[in-house]
Amino acid sequence: MTFPDSFYPTWLLLVVLSLAQLTLAVPVTTALVETTVESSQTVQFLRSTPSPVKSAGYVVSSLEVDGRSNALPFPTASSIVLNPSPPTFPTNLPAPVDFEALHGIDAASATINLFRPVATSAPSTRFPRLRQHPAQPKGLSANYISGQTIPTNNFYTNLLLGGQDNGVYVYPYMVWWNQGVGGDWGLAVSHTSRSQFTYGPDPNANPVQYFISPIGIRSLSFSAAEFDSGMTLQLDHPSQFSINATFAASVSKYGRGHTLNVPLVQGVGFVTGIYKNLQPKLTSLVGINALMERKAPMPNMRKYVAKLNDNNYWVIYVSMRSGDFQLSLENANTILASRRVSNAYIQVAKMVSNSESAYDKHAGKYSVGASVSGTSWYSAATYTINYWTRNDNVAKQLLLFALPHHVTSFTSALKRRSLGFSLDSLSKGKMYAYSSNQLVMSETIPRSIQFAPWTSIPGNSATYTKAALGQITKAAVSEVVQDMNAQTNTDSMYFAGKALDKFAYICYVSHDILRNTAITNYCLKNLKSAFALFAQNKQIHPLYYDQTYKGLISSAAITTGDPNSDFGNSYYNDHHFHYGYHIHAAAIIGYIDNALGGTWVRDNKDYVNSLVRDINNPSTEDSYFPLSRSFSWFHGHSWAKGVFESSDGKDQESSSEDYHHAYAIKLWGQVVKDQSMEMRGALMMAVMKRSMNSYMLMNSTNTIQPKNFIGNKVTGILFENKVDHTTYFGTEPQYIQGIHMLPITPVSSYMRSPTFVREEWNSIVGAFAPSLTDGWKGVMYANLALTDPRAAYRFFTGSSFNSNFLDGGASLTWYLAYIAGVGGAAA
Repeated sequence: MTFPDSFYPTWLLLVVLSLAQLTLAVPVTTALVETTVESSQTVQFLRSTPSPVKSAGYVVSSLEVDGRSNALPFPTASSIVLNPSPPTFPTNLPAPVDFEALHGIDAASATINLFRPVATSAPSTRFPRLRQHPAQPKGLSANYISGQTIPTNNFYTNLLLGGQDNGVYVYPYMVWWNQGVGGDWGLAVSHTSRSQFTYGPDPNANPVQYFISPIGIRSLSFSAAEFDSGMTLQLDHPSQFSINATFAASVSKYGRGHTLNVPLVQGVGFVTGIYKNLQPKLTSLVGINALMERKAPMPNMRKYVAKLNDNNYWVIYVSMRSGDFQLSLENANTILASRRVSNAYIQVAKMVSNSESAYDKHAGKYSVGASVSGTSWYSAATYTINYWTRNDNVAKQLLLFALPHHVTSFTSALKRRSLGFSLDSLSKGKMYAYSSNQLVMSETIPRSIQFAPWTSIPGNSATYTKAALGQITKAAVSEVVQDMNAQTNTDSMYFAGKALDKFAYICYVSHDILRNTAITNYCLKNLKSAFALFAQNKQIHPLYYDQTYKGLISSAAITTGDPNSDFGNSYYNDHHFHYGYHIHAAAIIGYIDNALGGTWVRDNKDYVNSLVRDINNPSTEDSYFPLSRSFSWFHGHSWAKGVFESSDGKDQESSSEDYHHAYAIKLWGQVVKDQSMEMRGALMMAVMKRSMNSYMLMNSTNTIQPKNFIGNKVTGILFENKVDHTTYFGTEPQYIQGIHMLPITPVSSYMRSPTFVREEWNSIVGAFAPSLTDGWKGVMYANLALTDPRAAYRFFTGSSFNSNFLDGGASLTWYLAYIAGVGGAAA
């Protein structure tokens, strides 16, 4: 059944309710009509455009924090359940899709390439071409800007912007282009240990609001006698894991060909500089107490150990391709080579206990980049970071540093290659040394999490009683008549996506749980109309295809001149948050339309795939988008910051909207029968579960983040160089905790264990949630369903509940259906 656009809401309610009585046998009275939500109602949204807060606090990128502590007493909670029992599926929901039957494959022999391209064709001409992005990258040659893909949300973006002198966080080291500070010119290298971190604003608080690694401590710097203010920096081969930096002496003084090349690669044990026609020089702002030459581990190599004034030791390996030269201590801050060299390379690494012999065995070999590959087989998946190596004749393996979430998922073969020492990372605990040319990780992927309500609470199942179905129906008939076009046609891709997803869930509940054809048809018709505005790119701020960084960006900043418009979408901020909502809404529309025999997926596949390609292009075969713009296969989660400078590197403040985008990709892949996309999304979910529960969602037994910080339960904003329990849009506790909760979907319980949610509620959320009066209150209580669904259900069905408790991306229909679907309506 379909309805004309002018259909009057009250009449619709009466028709729908009559059908509901017939199909569900639920006693419903016409009094329910009085609960109709007017289509012109004001919709609350939870995020607002960030603006700097002026105060006497310290600087957090573009945000200043006022220094107030939000510390509360945090009682000790029970240990987290790391491996909860498999969930029980609701008995009266549609059966989970059988993966093998869906794709017609034999699970015993099927292997899926997870990095197969989504598409390789040019983006549709519906996206106007933007020839030059306002933030033009610096240092890249013209052919990269015009023809190659340039990652935007990556660890080296600071080198491409502004003065090009902010930090590059290669992990475990930080490097930056030092442009004359302390009289030095070159690439500075720093490593800080946790003992050097600053905790504040009250360092004695528990938990503290933030911890930060100091920046600007130049332990050693790759320089040359020829370097001065006339030196230049050329960048090339930008990829997800690396970029190649070439520093050249002044051409006007020395001519061409006097260069220092440093490949910047994540996770490598040495920082390596290749000198050509230069006199190498190493400098230190910390100061050098002594330089000691030691026996080199192999021919054509010299080895030195520098003791710095901070009592840290750095090992230095000098390899000569021709000729010989020595290093000597020229003064307290400078090590100088005995002559100019035609072709030699120098490697440096920070020494710690048990590290020297391992460094010796791996010296001389270095990496110039890396790639990622992966396969899945039934419910298992393996992904590999493959390092591209040089000087393979010198050492068989690279010395690599792995993050905690790598180590816990290493294959058994790689676990045996541990070297027995570690270095502190900047915001993710220790990094552990391994001897390997690859990091190989395996995961069990969550195939069973699909569209239906899902919980990790052992033994819980759906309790869709007649009363529960009646309450869900009451909510659905009230909310389905809201003006979808008015709520979705906004000047923000973020808010539009939230609203589209909200209505998509109402359609899903109507189709799969209520099994109500009238509500489903009406909902789907209007949602398709609202979505079509974006599919046709006719929204208030249409998307442009940016030919500089190769991506789909909102035209908001281009037309307004404000880079922060729509949270910086035009400058590549938050694309996975924004487009994740659109993709998820599309997955639900396609899922229902497929079931009804429609052609919506065929007609909209190219548009939705374009959004997927922008945020999660899996293959270099697709030359129109960079590889995995948002999700970092090294860090195990996405970075939200795009082409903005930041002294503390990339950051992200919403773990939940991050894993929501992976969930959306999984479901869209399932709908369009793209096995690679579907299973890649599932793998990303598994990797995020591991990384986020290591770094961002901190239970009481977390040993990775500082003990005096884990009481915050969530990180707030996680930077590459610090962690700050705040947000860009305010310091209220509901903002900080809630932005790591929303949206509440089936994947939420997979990421946020019942034990973690209970700890968070008992120590923080339960103290303020009852007094909230806006949309954040609904988020808090929907999240409570992940540990106590009955309490959550009582809240949403209680007499004191009102629609003000729903933010613009949430519906009572979905909350009731989800919570009842995970046991909340049980007697």
